[in-house]
Amino acid sequence: MSKNRTKPVITALSKVIGKITISLGYVSGVFALMMMFGIGYDVIMRHLFNKPTIWADEVSCYLLVGITFLGAAYTLTRGGHIYVETLVGKLGPKAQKRVTLLTDALTLIFLVVLTRQAYWLVRDSFVSKRISATLLRTPLFIPQLFIFIGLACLSLQLLIEILNNNFLGEENGSQEKAIDGMD
Repeated sequence: MSKNRTKPVITALSKVIGKITISLGYVSGVFALMMMFGIGYDVIMRHLFNKPTIWADEVSCYLLVGITFLGAAYTLTRGGHIYVETLVGKLGPKAQKRVTLLTDALTLIFLVVLTRQAYWLVRDSFVSKRISATLLRTPLFIPQLFIFIGLACLSLQLLIEILNNNFLGEENGSQEKAIDGMD
């Protein structure tokens, strides 16, 4: 397939993944607010009324998992992940692009393996009906699902960035347009 025939497909895929990414970013933000209010409520109940909640700590942990994983792809689109440039910054532009492609490809492979493992974790917890060993008895597949969805979206987002940056000659071009159009 030539660049001209693949570009519309990648651009369309980029827009769809961009919409999913921004939506998960918003969900992550809502989870952060929920966590803040839950912890605040627990502090007030514990210290002012001497009636601690049984749910705040556990739910906050699950929300933190959601914040972390569901917001990861959005963070990638904004360049918010840590990137150490100590050695790469000393290379020429072509070498930098090659090293970036290599590290992105290795990261994508790692993410795909991690996503697959997360899928099996969720599936196993769902099938075996695993629950938390707390008073809430939360079905564990629910917080584990945040991990799977977040990793899957991060993998797809990274794939789109690799395609845009290396094979379409755009430095986050169509992806930035897809994301910025939704802000």
